[in-house]
Amino acid sequence: MKKGYIIGQITITDPKKYQRYASETEKIIKKFGGRYLIRGGNQFIAEGKPRGNRDVVVEFDTLEKAKEFYESEEYAKIIDIRKENSTGYILLVEGY
Repeated sequence: MKKGYIIGQITITDPKKYQRYASETEKIIKKFGGRYLIRGGNQFIAEGKPRGNRDVVVEFDTLEKAKEFYESEEYAKIIDIRKENSTGYILLVEGY
């Protein structure tokens, strides 16, 4: 079965305020069966121009589970914290 992934590349603009989002998101991800594969860490830019300086990859059992997390009431309550304190993109994708 194909896995589902959430991939984000962001730049945090207010680390202090963003911390609440990061800690609450971790609990919600676990509730939906997700697990972090990448959460920050050093980058080596081999090609192109990144759209952020922080990478996040979360794996779920299926793309549907990733969507359930992203569209959940729990996540909706905190998504504005990310939007107000970071820039970048979030992508949901199916993979192996």
